[in-house]
Amino acid sequence: MQEDATELDRALEGKGRLDRVTIPVGRRSAFAAMTLAPRRRALSMSVLIGTSFYVAFAPGDAFAVPDQLHLALIFRLGIMLPIGMAVFYWLSHARCSLIRQQLVACGFHLLAVSLLALLITRSDSINALGFVFANYAVLMAMVISMALPLRLVLGLATIVVLIQGMAIAYGPLRLPVLELHNVMIAIVIMGPAMFANRALENERRRHFLLVEREQLRQRQLAEQRDMLGRLAALDPLTDLANRRGFHAGLASDLDRLAPGALVAMAMIDIDHFKAYNDHYGHAAGDEALRRVAQALADAARPAGRAGRMGGEEFAVFVTGLPGNELALYAERLRASVQRLMLVHHHSTTASVMTISVGVALGTAGTSETAELLGAADAALYRAKAAGRNRVVIEDLSRSDTGVSRTG
Repeated sequence: MQEDATELDRALEGKGRLDRVTIPVGRRSAFAAMTLAPRRRALSMSVLIGTSFYVAFAPGDAFAVPDQLHLALIFRLGIMLPIGMAVFYWLSHARCSLIRQQLVACGFHLLAVSLLALLITRSDSINALGFVFANYAVLMAMVISMALPLRLVLGLATIVVLIQGMAIAYGPLRLPVLELHNVMIAIVIMGPAMFANRALENERRRHFLLVEREQLRQRQLAEQRDMLGRLAALDPLTDLANRRGFHAGLASDLDRLAPGALVAMAMIDIDHFKAYNDHYGHAAGDEALRRVAQALADAARPAGRAGRMGGEEFAVFVTGLPGNELALYAERLRASVQRLMLVHHHSTTASVMTISVGVALGTAGTSETAELLGAADAALYRAKAAGRNRVVIEDLSRSDTGVSRTG
């Protein structure tokens, strides 16, 4: 994820060709999807606004082409108005490819330019040359408003310049110098238009990358929060759940159980661990804790949840085991540590490390967590008092203590 963030930061620097913001290859499809709807709307609005202006300037034809006024009104009201409305409707409802819609919109505007150029060639009025500027204004608006790709802009500009050149060549004043003026006007108008087009495209790209980077940072923060939450619930030495994590998992397990389901809590203590730590050292003690924790976690699976409650004390929570199966399960926990054969010459119980296990059996909905923990702790105390390295089970539904097993 850090690599993705670095990639986005580099892309936002915009150090490419002409300071162009480049979308990373892996995100181009997402960028296209994000900008598709706005680009479609821009095409529709370009056609609608273009049609509106084309019709609105009809009164100016009386000044520009008085000898062709009837033809000009036919072009504006009889041809461009219905075609413009039809194209606008199609662009608003069609779901074809974007490039096809862009070509149709460009075709509409080129038709408008061509009709104005035709009026120039048909009229004897010098004022008709004013349509040259009008056509370039149309072109400039197209380039800026339609969010067209650069190649399409260049093709569009070339076609308009050629149409204008033909109009001047067959217009009322057939002066060669006007062709030079045509090219110069095209450069003067198209230069800023293409710059504005590139600047707007850069802003679209930059906005997309900023959104992507913010979403990435939000995901990073969420992952970090999850990681901190997991770390806060884990014991760093044994990788078991710590007291906080164990109680959180216990509450979650109890919430999912149906009332009356069997639940059991086992409290476990390593026998004579202080003597082990004092004589073998803290490093050996830590290693022993890690091995005991792993053995208990393996023995508790798959039904049980194991955790380290602090020091040499562990806990296991298990559900669905009746009394006879629970006794075997608790014995499996006890035996798993003894089988490690961790030499403990300073234990008065055995020559290897052992554990004492106190278990409380209850039912979900009637046995509270604190009651289970208290009963299991009391059973553990009795196991230690009875000589350690044994299991004592207390059934909370009975008044007697239950069973005691010794390894």
